Amino acid sequence: EYGSLYNPALVRRMVRYLAPHKGRAGVAFLAMVAFACFSYIQPFLITIAVRDFITEGDLSGLKWLMIAFIGVALGAWAAEYVRQWAMAHVGHRVLLRMRRQMFDHLMSLSQRFYDDAEVGRVMSRVTSDVQVLQELLTSGVLTVIADVIGLGIVVAAVVILDWQLALVTFAVLPILIVVMIVWSKFARRAFLEVRVTIAGVNSTLNEDLNGVRVVQGLSREAENARRFDRINARNLRATRRAGMLTASVIPLVEVLIAVATALVIIVAGMRIVGGGLDPALGFAAVLGFSLYIQRFFDPVRDLVLQYTMFQRAIAGAERIFEVLDTKPEIVDKPDAVELQDIAGEVVFDNVTLAYVDGLPVLHDIDLHVRAGETVAFVGATGAGKTSMTALISRSYDVTEGAVRVDGHDVRDVQRRSLTQQMGVVLQDPFLFSGSVAENIRYGNLDATDAEVRRAAQIVGADEWIRRLRDGYDTVLTERAQNLSVGQRQLLAFARAIVADPRILILDEATANVDSQTEAMIQAAIARVMRGRTAFVIAHRLSTIRSVDRILVMSDGRIVESGSHEELLAAGGRYAELYRLTYAEQQDQAEFDEAASLGVLSRLWERARIEKAGGAPAAAPASAD
Repeated sequence: EYGSLYNPALVRRMVRYLAPHKGRAGVAFLAMVAFACFSYIQPFLITIAVRDFITEGDLSGLKWLMIAFIGVALGAWAAEYVRQWAMAHVGHRVLLRMRRQMFDHLMSLSQRFYDDAEVGRVMSRVTSDVQVLQELLTSGVLTVIADVIGLGIVVAAVVILDWQLALVTFAVLPILIVVMIVWSKFARRAFLEVRVTIAGVNSTLNEDLNGVRVVQGLSREAENARRFDRINARNLRATRRAGMLTASVIPLVEVLIAVATALVIIVAGMRIVGGGLDPALGFAAVLGFSLYIQRFFDPVRDLVLQYTMFQRAIAGAERIFEVLDTKPEIVDKPDAVELQDIAGEVVFDNVTLAYVDGLPVLHDIDLHVRAGETVAFVGATGAGKTSMTALISRSYDVTEGAVRVDGHDVRDVQRRSLTQQMGVVLQDPFLFSGSVAENIRYGNLDATDAEVRRAAQIVGADEWIRRLRDGYDTVLTERAQNLSVGQRQLLAFARAIVADPRILILDEATANVDSQTEAMIQAAIARVMRGRTAFVIAHRLSTIRSVDRILVMSDGRIVESGSHEELLAAGGRYAELYRLTYAEQQDQAEFDEAASLGVLSRLWERARIEKAGGAPAAAPASAD
């Protein structure tokens, strides 16, 4: 679907971005009109010079006319300077406003949008699409208006010079109009295809760069290069087609200029030979019309070039407004209350969640977590562990039932007042470009340097941070790739401590780390959860054994609940997992060591398959 050829509502919406800058835009418009007037007066002055002064031998009058001609040229230069100055100001402001609006809106969109969106395509809309739209608004729109005014001046001038020759000149216009209508239909599709394919290039490039370690680790460079070549080739073909369309219409305009000039010369010659036109006046008229025909088609040529920009901008605007028109699914009610300091009690009341209608991922969940209690979710991949924690922070809304924090339905409170009292530590902690201190302080922008250092000390990160080149001022690279996995995890814990949340959600990392870092992480987990309501998506059995309650999940349901000892005594699924994996191990230390490798989810999956009667999966290899 390539949309309509011209969408007035879309154009009006685009032009609104100029409204806050109407003063400078008005100056630029007046300067552009002045430039057009000065430019199109020049051929008229030349015609007058030939007709009224040169043919009459009046050099005195010619001198003053040429002084006026130079003055007109200087006026055109001054008008163009003012236009460039005003539009530079407007252009920068429009670009700033559009990108800020896009950024703010993207930050407000719900998690479901990012589940489906490709980062590269979104980035393309914020960068290249916005750039093209800004160029149209700050130069294209006013240029089109000035060109239309210029056409009006040319029409008036040639009619004043000789209305009969003017009609001859206008005879080529129907041909031009038909050509432009046919051309524009192809151009619309071609330029939108360029935008679509370049977004695909950006998306693929972003994905491969973010996953470069996996690409190199699996030796997929050649295959990824072939895939990128295919996508890049589609963009090349689309760009070539658009370029050929643009290139085809400009020479046609030149042909029409030649045809119009030839017609004027032929008709003027016939009138002179027939005695209907004075030779001197005829010569002046032919000269003036030759100049004006060039000026007449200059705006037409500009309009063709602006049309290509217009089509690129329309394609970009449709994609920009597609994002801006995406409504956040999670919004505060008009009467939403601000949640004051909470204790941390969380209740799931008959909760069902479906990301896709008719396909629930959570079924009839009833759960009461006391303030200060620590619970761990365990289960196979896809059991619903992450979905449970996402509902607490209201990243999604429940399909049925309710999630309550301290008795408040999370849909009835201001979401910001809820999330400000929550902390999240992801399985792959995200750190921003900036210093170590800035990343820790991200949890609480008002935290002092002493509080930042105290948080690092609590999680055991202070010592190695001070050994960095610039200590807490050490600048991290993108995604903190200059730190180890364990160091990134410890900084994420420190960030959570600085935030001092009442509810903590911890998606425990599965990455293998050395024993010393493992011990530091386990100690950090214990410290960061102390005194808080904590929900842990657990992958290490050593972590699970230290929590107050274990919730065993399967197919979107809580199938078992209790402590490690209680669940073992009950002889259910958790006990089956334990016996299946570690029945032959007598030493509890061996159990903890194997558990620290983060294999719980895989072991649980193995247990589930064997219970269902399937072929057992191979046991995980033990660490050397």
